[in-house]
Amino acid sequence: MDKFEKVNEAMEELTNVLIVDDEPEILSVIQEMLEAEDYRLFPADSVDTARSILHRENINIVLTDLLLGDGSGADILEEAKRIHPDSLTIFMTGRPTIQNAIKLMKQGACDYLAKPFGLETLRMTLNKAREIIKLGKENIRLKEMMSFYKISEAMGTAIELNQLLQLILDTAIKEFEADKASVYFFNESDGKIELKASVDNTDDLIKNAACEHCFFVSMKVIDKKEPSLYNERDFGAASGEESIRSSICQPLMAKGKVLGTLVVVRIKNLHYFTQGQLTGLGLLASKAAGAIENSILYDNLKESYIATVRVLANAIEARDKYTRGHTERVYRLSEILAGELGWGEEQLGDLRIGGLLHDIGKIGVPDSILNKPGPLTPEEFEIMKKHPETGAHMIESIPFLKEALPYVLYHHERHDGTGYPRGLKGDDIPCPGRLLAVVDTLDAITSNRPYRGGRSLTEALKEIKQNSGTQFHPDVVEACIRAHRAGKLDHLFEQKTEHEKDLLPVTV
Repeated sequence: MDKFEKVNEAMEELTNVLIVDDEPEILSVIQEMLEAEDYRLFPADSVDTARSILHRENINIVLTDLLLGDGSGADILEEAKRIHPDSLTIFMTGRPTIQNAIKLMKQGACDYLAKPFGLETLRMTLNKAREIIKLGKENIRLKEMMSFYKISEAMGTAIELNQLLQLILDTAIKEFEADKASVYFFNESDGKIELKASVDNTDDLIKNAACEHCFFVSMKVIDKKEPSLYNERDFGAASGEESIRSSICQPLMAKGKVLGTLVVVRIKNLHYFTQGQLTGLGLLASKAAGAIENSILYDNLKESYIATVRVLANAIEARDKYTRGHTERVYRLSEILAGELGWGEEQLGDLRIGGLLHDIGKIGVPDSILNKPGPLTPEEFEIMKKHPETGAHMIESIPFLKEALPYVLYHHERHDGTGYPRGLKGDDIPCPGRLLAVVDTLDAITSNRPYRGGRSLTEALKEIKQNSGTQFHPDVVEACIRAHRAGKLDHLFEQKTEHEKDLLPVTV
C-alpha cells in the first residue's frame, strides 16, 4: 500500500474523541471507562497538545475540562469549531451551577458533565452527542441529494461542453467543500489522459503538488476502473506547511467505457473525505458522464454539419474562380466585427455557419451570369438578386441550419431600405444581415474581378464609411473602423494568394 492509500474503513466508522484534562489520573480513568466502547480516543494533558491533535486528526467530539493549567476549555472549543465546524464539545466541570451551565451553552457547548461522574452518565452523554452528529450527517446527505437532483436538471439543458464542465466543477467544489476539482479525459487509443477543465483555489506553493496528485490518482482510477479515496496526513510537506489533506476520485463511465475522471481535493479543509462522500461524488460523476457523452456526440454532429456546410460553400466557389476563398474570408471578418459588437458565444456559433452559407443560393444562378466578365444587364441582375431567397428556401427545412437563415436572406438589404430581397430598413434588418452587408462589400471591393483589380483595404474602408447610414448600418461601420485601427483586419488582407494575383485583369 503506497503513501496515498492510507484508508481504514473500520476507523472511519468510529467516532474520534479528544479528551483534555491536565490531571493524568483523570485522563487515565476516562480512557479505561471508554476502552470497551466503539470510540477512537485521543488524550491530551494541555491546551497545546489538544490543539496539535485537532490539527492532525479528524475530531468529532471534544471532551474537555473547563479549567486547564495552560488555558481554558473554551479555548479548545473555539479551536475545534474553527478546524472541525461539525464537531461537538462537552465540558467537564467541578462547579455544576445553573449559571455555569448557561454560560457554557452560550459559548457553544453541546453538553456538560459534573465531576465526578460515572460510566453510565459518560456513556449516555457521548451517545447523545454521537446521535446529534449522525442526524447532522443525514441532513447533509439529504441536502446533497436535493442538490444533485437540481444539478441533474441543469445538466439536462447544458449542451456546450465547456459550459457543462464548468457546472460540474463548480458543483463539486461547493458540495464537497473542496479546494480543487478537475476533470480528466481518457484517450483509449493511446492510453493517455488529458486535463480538460479545472477549478483551483489552492495556494501557489502547493498548486504543482495538487496537479500531480490529481493526475496520479486519475491514472490509477482509470487503470482499475474503480473509485478511490485517499487520506494523506503529510503529503511530502514539512511541519506547518499546507499539504494534500484528502481526495476522492470517481471514473466517468458511459456504456461501460471510461471517458475520464472527476477528482476533488481538500487542502485547507482539514476534514477527511468519507466513504459517504465518495458515494456522493459517484452520483455526480454518473450524471456528469452521461451529460459529457451527449455533449461530445453533439459537438461531433455539429462538426459533421459544418463539414457539410463547407462542402456546399466550396461547391459555389468552384463555379467562380474569382470568388474563391470569399466565404471563408467573410466568416473570418464577420467574427472580428462581431467581437467588436459584443456578440456572445451562441451568436458566434451561428455566425460560423451563416457566414459560410450566406451565398449558397448562387448555386441556382447560371454560369453565364455568375462568371460574366462585365457588368450585368438589368435582366441578369434580377436573376442574381434571387440568390438570397433561393438559398433561404434550400436550408429553411433543416432545423440545424435555422439560425443561418438571416445571414442567407438579409445580407443584401440596405440601411436606407433600397436593398433586396425584402427592402427592409434600419433596425428592421436583423443583426446578421447588417453585419454581412458590410463584410461582404469589404471583401468584394478588395478582391480582383475580370473587369477590375481589387482596391486597397484603406480605399475599401473609405467607401464603406462614406455609405454609413445609407447602404450600411452606422454601428457596424463604426465597429469595422475600430477593428481596423486596432490592427485586427490587416492580417486577413495580407494573406492574398498568388492565385489571386494571377486573376488581375489585363487592363485595369
